[in-house]
Amino acid sequence: MQNRQFVRVAVTTFALMVAGGVTARAHAQYVAEFTPFFTSYYALGKLATSGAISERQYAAPGGGARLTFWVSPTIGIEAAGAYVASGTQFTSSDPNVTGGVSLPGNIITANGRVVFRPARTNLYVLVGGGMVKRGGATWDFANITKKTSIGGVVGFGARANVTPKFALNVTVEGNFYKSDPDGSAGTDYTSKLQSDIYVSVGVPIGFGRR
Repeated sequence: MQNRQFVRVAVTTFALMVAGGVTARAHAQYVAEFTPFFTSYYALGKLATSGAISERQYAAPGGGARLTFWVSPTIGIEAAGAYVASGTQFTSSDPNVTGGVSLPGNIITANGRVVFRPARTNLYVLVGGGMVKRGGATWDFANITKKTSIGGVVGFGARANVTPKFALNVTVEGNFYKSDPDGSAGTDYTSKLQSDIYVSVGVPIGFGRR
């Protein structure tokens, strides 16, 4: 169900970005931009499996901000951070067991990246690296020692100019990192690659017009 929800959101977002990239007018060039944004978080993989019981981060809303310095009309250096209210959910693959248990939590990300914006288009791509930190009640128990992971981020997006002075940035980002919360071998938590997707809508505020 969660993956189907992500696919619907991703398809809708991609359609909006294509429309924005084709129809939006070229935006003004700024030396720097500050972009607060709202985001939706989706985890594509499970954190752990023990018999019929599995644990994964659940989809959740969040927010954050980006600060972008444009070193040229097409290349930007960006710092970004986000917070989402995602805990974990325990479910069973046993057809005789219905429902599941959820515990509250949160995820904080911070990363730096390079943004490439081709000339004469409102589309852009980004690549970089940073950290992912988990917290909250779902992780506040014994033997959970590795709540922070280092990984990479890649993404793409589009800028749609709603009015001459008001624009929206729509971005899809993937965070990829190794996770092993208890840092031990022979436990339900094993070192594995996690793939987290963020679909965001932000309002860029420009400074220092070129």
